[in-house]
Amino acid sequence: MPVAVDRERGWLLTDDCGATLTHPDVADQPTRCAVVRALARLQCALLGRLDRTEHDGMVVLEPTAAGERVRAIARESAALPDGHPLLPEPDVLERAELAADVLDRRTASLSDTVPLDLELNDVYAANVFADRSTGTLRLRFFDFGNAMWGHPFVSLHGFLDSVEEWTRAPLPRPEPEALCDAYLAVWQDQLDADPQRLREELAAAEVLVWVHRLVAWVRLIPHADALELRTRAEVPRKYLARVAALAG
Repeated sequence: MPVAVDRERGWLLTDDCGATLTHPDVADQPTRCAVVRALARLQCALLGRLDRTEHDGMVVLEPTAAGERVRAIARESAALPDGHPLLPEPDVLERAELAADVLDRRTASLSDTVPLDLELNDVYAANVFADRSTGTLRLRFFDFGNAMWGHPFVSLHGFLDSVEEWTRAPLPRPEPEALCDAYLAVWQDQLDADPQRLREELAAAEVLVWVHRLVAWVRLIPHADALELRTRAEVPRKYLARVAALAG
């Protein structure tokens, strides 16, 4: 729980929760399993408890609206003047339009089995405290600045992507399946839904990872000054390129 909160600055102070996850932690499958179980428990504890209308500025993205959101971002990007730091390469813009069609098709199978709720959208090692002071690993997630209202299963895929980024290697089989099983076991207890339906939802939600990251960054562009645009432009451009890669 926070010790103090400064709402005007968006700051909070908490007790010391230990160091964050390390590279060896990220490379360790039992630790990764603990992370995904803790993530699922946090999400299930929050499910239905937040009123998103009380959080001004939170991005809302229905999965089936992802394609149209990407089209809108691509067209806004295409209209930028030559030399603008956010102007993508022409081939990225063309493929983004095609990727939007892919999103339309692949999100069509998502149902309301898993209700939209808080999607943390930034689950990676440096955003997870790993307190070992008691001899037992206690995990706490923080830094929710990119959180949005969307399909919560995207958070798991974001973490799995971050693991591969940190280890610089794909997760070997069957480790990804084991992590998905650990995550879904918690959700199964929460929703009492058909396990196969949950697994299908999880698979379909993967396509949204880079869309969520892109949308979270694009919302900040109107608030950035010229220096910030120049120094951080590579981030939304990278995310748009990752989305465009869905086109093949």
